[in-house]
Amino acid sequence: MCALFDWQCSAFAGDFLSTEKPHKQLLSGGIICGFFLAGGEILQQIGLLYTTAGKAGFLTALYVIMIPVIGVLFKKKSTTKIWAASLLSVAGAYLLCSDGTLKSFGNAGDILMLICALFFAFQFISLAKFAPQSDALQLAAVQFFTVAILSGIAALIGGEDLTCRNITGCWLPLFYCGVIAIGFACTIQVAVQKCVHPATTAIILSTASVFAVIWGWGLLHESYSIVNLTGCGLIFAAVVLVQLPDRTEK
Repeated sequence: MCALFDWQCSAFAGDFLSTEKPHKQLLSGGIICGFFLAGGEILQQIGLLYTTAGKAGFLTALYVIMIPVIGVLFKKKSTTKIWAASLLSVAGAYLLCSDGTLKSFGNAGDILMLICALFFAFQFISLAKFAPQSDALQLAAVQFFTVAILSGIAALIGGEDLTCRNITGCWLPLFYCGVIAIGFACTIQVAVQKCVHPATTAIILSTASVFAVIWGWGLLHESYSIVNLTGCGLIFAAVVLVQLPDRTEK
């Protein structure tokens, strides 16, 4: 994964180096965003070793409601519409990931997932601060380079066997997760957050769990309950709600 992040970084190298003196805010912003993104991804992978996939999905999705809460602490208020859509999205994630029940909570994996969600929330908020004043590709390049370094350090500390044979043996999932799901998608996120509220972005991205259900049903022939499908409906309702114009808009 570290190698793929480096590969993604090199794709933006020419654009980044076109600026003779990269702006200090661009570098600091990319490093901060990369730190939170790397922290969230690393904690998520470790947490999955100690908790169920259902609880992991729900607890990670709590970043959606954490964003407006953190915004209040930093005097960045969110509209009533965003609060309502955030709650709808979290409720939908709960029904979708847990089938309406969480039998136990509080083990090491659950705690790591909560911290992971907090890291993701701060990554959204950091992008909202730095993206409007920075070039999207350059900011993404610094962010990915930071993630590559931190992921490599984490892999070495964790004792991962990073041989060429092991890496090439799972090149397809690494390519998809590293380049498509993270590199491509997060670059779009950087560009979008130049003008979109971080809570709105988070709510829209929460549809990832819905698409996971669709692909699971279509490709893996997985079955889902009425409760799960209700969760999907709530998430879609949250996305529609957050896109509705405010009363002050014409």
